[in-house]
Amino acid sequence: MKTIVTTLVLGATLAVPLSASAQVSAQGTLTNFSYSLVDLLPNDGIAPSLSIVKPLYPAQLGIRAIGDISETGLRQNRESSEDNSRLLYSRDLDAGISLAQGTAVSTVSGTNFQTLALSTAASTKNGAGYERRVVASNYVMIEEFVLSPGTEVRFFADVRGSVAKALPSTNTLKESSELSASMSFPEFSANGYPDFVSEFSMRAPSWSADPNAPYSESASERLSIMFQNTAKTSWKLKVELTLWSEANSLDTSPVASPVPEPATYGMLLAGLALVAGVARRKRPA
Repeated sequence: MKTIVTTLVLGATLAVPLSASAQVSAQGTLTNFSYSLVDLLPNDGIAPSLSIVKPLYPAQLGIRAIGDISETGLRQNRESSEDNSRLLYSRDLDAGISLAQGTAVSTVSGTNFQTLALSTAASTKNGAGYERRVVASNYVMIEEFVLSPGTEVRFFADVRGSVAKALPSTNTLKESSELSASMSFPEFSANGYPDFVSEFSMRAPSWSADPNAPYSESASERLSIMFQNTAKTSWKLKVELTLWSEANSLDTSPVASPVPEPATYGMLLAGLALVAGVARRKRPA
C-alpha cells in the first residue's frame, strides 16, 4: 500500500522563494532488497534454495546509470552522461550532470543483491522562452538466480521518492515532475501476470488548482514479485530493476526584444551620418 504525504505550501514565507527560483524536481531510491522461499512440495525430498551464481559472460549490458539534460527554445542544447558495465557488483556506477539548466544524478551501488541500492535525482529551473527536460535513470538486469524445483520465491525492495514544483504567479510556466520504479521478471512480465511485475509511480502534474501554490509530494512503497517453479528441474531467473526521475519546465511567456536606449539611437544616427559623409567625399566631380 502506497504511503503518500502531500503538501500544498500556501504561506507567503515559503511561496515567495520557491516561485522566484521556480524549481521543479523528482528524486527517489530503490533499496532493501531481499527474498523469501516457500517449499511447494514438502515431500519431494528437495530443500528449497535460491543459488546466486554470477554469469561469466552476461548476455547483455547488465547495469546502466544515465543523466540527460536537454533544452529547446531560444537556443537548443543537450548534454548527457552515462556509466555502464556488464558485470554487476564489479564497481559503483555514477552518472551526473550539473549545469545552469538543471542537475541530474544517477547512482547504482552494492557488493551483492542484499546491499544493492539505486538512486536518481533530477531538477531544473525555468528560463524565459525555454523548454527544459532533465532525466536521471538507471537500469539493472540481474542474471544470477537459480531456483530449486518445487519452490516459490518472492523478491522484495523498498522504493521511496518525492516530486515537487513551484509555479510563478504569472501562470505562464508549465512544470511537471515524475518518479517511477519497477521490479520484474523480464522473461515473464509480457504475459501480464501481476505477480511478475511490481511498479510504482508518482507525478507532480502540470496543472494546479492554485497556480500560485507550490506542490510537493512524498511517498514510499514495498515492491514485491513472485515466481513458482513447479518443474522437476531448477529454473534460472532474471530480475530487472528500473528507477526513473524526470523534471520538466516549459515557459510560454513571450520574449520581448530589448528596447534600445536613446543613446543607442544617437550613436546609430551619428554612424549613418559619418558613412554618408565619406560616401559624398568619394563621389567623383
